[in-house]
Amino acid sequence: MVAHDEREPGSDLALSADGTWERFDVFAGHPDVSDVTEYLRNQGWYSFLRLGDAEELGIEIEVWASMQGAGYLIDVSGRAGGGSFLKVTTLPQVMDLLAKWAPVVQAMSIARVVTDLGEPEIKQYGFVESVAARAAWAAQDWTPILRKNHEEQEARARQARRDVRRRRDNP
Repeated sequence: MVAHDEREPGSDLALSADGTWERFDVFAGHPDVSDVTEYLRNQGWYSFLRLGDAEELGIEIEVWASMQGAGYLIDVSGRAGGGSFLKVTTLPQVMDLLAKWAPVVQAMSIARVVTDLGEPEIKQYGFVESVAARAAWAAQDWTPILRKNHEEQEARARQARRDVRRRRDNP
């Protein structure tokens, strides 16, 4: 989430009853907001859903819901700051907007993983490194179990072949 002063002035939009987007200012009357999260909470909003990560993926979408039932704010921001709030009144409108934005977040996530796979640097807490560490840990724990299961399957297959030969040779 970026600070209020990093946002582009006039970039917030509200969806009107007739389906057109109109400008509005989420910070109207509060020009000196430095902590957007605290401000929104104090104004009766709570974080409902977050997709992406502006720093890691370059895009983040956070949906804020009104505690008074007065709608939703969708905060779309990027790595460079800026961003906009989109205000809608119903959950289906939120779902429609997320359906449009989710592919962008998904594409950025995939691009990030592909980029990380090509990096020569190993990051202690990187996504790819975390997946590899979990796979190594799981392989270590599960190898004996998988080996035993494989040996049991092989033994059953050998026994089935012997049974077939025995029936064939002793009609």
